[in-house]
Amino acid sequence: TESILISHKGRMPSRTTTPRESTPRESGDASIPSADSSVSRGSSSAAEGGARPRLGISGYWNLFKESYDDLVNCLIRPPRAEYNIEDLGPSAFKYGGLDFVRQDADLTNSRGMHMVGSLWRRHEAAEGQPCVIYLHGNASCRAEALSVLAPLLASGAMVFAFDFTGSGQSDGDYISLGWYERDDVAAAVDWVREVGRAGAVGLWGRSMGAASAVMHAARDPGIAGMVLDSPYAGVEQLSLEVVAGAPGHVEGMPSIPPFLVKTALRMVASSIKSRANFDLYKVRPVDSAMTCFIPALFASADGDQLVRPHHSRQISEAYMGDKNLVELTGDHNDVRPGFFIDSACIFFRNVLLMSDDMRLEVPTDRTGRPLPLLQAITMSRRAPNWLVANHVSSNFTEDASEEDAEEEMVRRAILESLQSVAPQPSAPQPSTQQPSTEQPSAQQPTVLQAAASQPADRFGLALLSEVGQRPAIEPASVAAPAADRGEQGAPAAPDADEEVLLAEAIKLSLAESHNTS
Repeated sequence: TESILISHKGRMPSRTTTPRESTPRESGDASIPSADSSVSRGSSSAAEGGARPRLGISGYWNLFKESYDDLVNCLIRPPRAEYNIEDLGPSAFKYGGLDFVRQDADLTNSRGMHMVGSLWRRHEAAEGQPCVIYLHGNASCRAEALSVLAPLLASGAMVFAFDFTGSGQSDGDYISLGWYERDDVAAAVDWVREVGRAGAVGLWGRSMGAASAVMHAARDPGIAGMVLDSPYAGVEQLSLEVVAGAPGHVEGMPSIPPFLVKTALRMVASSIKSRANFDLYKVRPVDSAMTCFIPALFASADGDQLVRPHHSRQISEAYMGDKNLVELTGDHNDVRPGFFIDSACIFFRNVLLMSDDMRLEVPTDRTGRPLPLLQAITMSRRAPNWLVANHVSSNFTEDASEEDAEEEMVRRAILESLQSVAPQPSAPQPSTQQPSTEQPSAQQPTVLQAAASQPADRFGLALLSEVGQRPAIEPASVAAPAADRGEQGAPAAPDADEEVLLAEAIKLSLAESHNTS
């Protein structure tokens, strides 16, 4: 029974941490406990010898009694994610050339409990703009929505995220794994429609958030579409699978007979009923899927040891609306690949009826995908004006190494410094000699013109095109005006022209090396 405790790859607090203390995590949900649990304490001698402990009925019972409160709390009172409102970014910012605001909200659900949320929207948002509501996972908070905020805003949608009751900064001591969270979703949908003046509304949930979305959608056919990342079919099934699979993932974890697990789960369910007032066995999103007719995009991770991939398949098979299932690589809380984020945004553009003219030109990474919002805002405030004006894409990604970042910074510094090397043409001086009537040959392009004919890259060509707005450098075959010659008509020293040509050659070299990298 101890194996159901939440651990999440070592990112969760240790067992000495109080149940309400935690820090924000990538997607919040929990995984399998670490080896410092009471299971290890109760069988330390066997674990030290490398053999899996073998316990009798009395040993299992003592083990169950030691960890009973922890088992109940891990289901209905996981560590609460803590964050500051500043972690959500500025309340007003520019993005894609437009003014945006973050409108913080106070909501009340049907049980009279206070909830907090935030709406990211354009400052001059028209009534009826589509909105995506993000639903976080277990032991997480609204800050989890930052991972998908940029691509959704760039697509033209508003984004609303909130803390479920019992999570983050909202009221409540307990969660219900979807039973009462569906009422929180209903309160959020009502708020964005009435106060946020949203038009079509979509839901994007992960794990507990995805399960809550399915359970709400069965009662609200007005939802336009849903992205459901790793929902579980039922809490009972999830609990039994986690306990059964724990010995293979937790060192020293004993194999517990299935009949004992079911007996223990019935006792836990009774305690949950008395403390949190809901029936654990009734939390079955797979049953709600049978009455859902809303378009849905499902996702599951092949290495997920908490909510295993067949949960998403079960719900997808029972789902009555249009659906598609995407199988991803990784674990339950791994960062989702870019292609899935792209697929989700395309899905919402279709179901929310977002036109192409609603899309924004925003800073992107080397794959062409929008940078995380906070990174893009920081870049826009620090970058030179030409970088912001031309929406030059950054080559920085979340997982880029420090060496790549330093190399890119050096390249940018060199390119900017080379811009200042090219001398501006001086005003012509009066001369008694007749200027040459020879015209530049059309077959002799300048260095910048030749550069402009090369394939475009994300950074170098944007710089070169800007420099190209200056007067082009004349070819060597063109006779220079007499004003640029010495008093006796002799050609001027070639130092300046050579310096400019050298600068242009370095620019082209940097641009080509950037393309190949």
